[in-house]
Amino acid sequence: MLSALQEAFRHFAVHRDTRATGKEMHSKNWSKLCKDCQVIDRKNVTVTDVDIFSKIK
Repeated sequence: MLSALQEAFRHFAVHRDTRATGKEMHSKNWSKLCKDCQVIDRKNVTVTDVDIFSKIK
């Protein structure tokens, strides 16, 4: 299970970023992950919440 999770992380971490190593994720890709995985529901979790979290991580 962990390897599938790691692979999903790498997929989003390098999405449209030719310089990415897959070990870190930029805020743009974090937002995409949250949107694609339907974490953002606009009621409990908003785009703003995700953006704030990515800046304080």
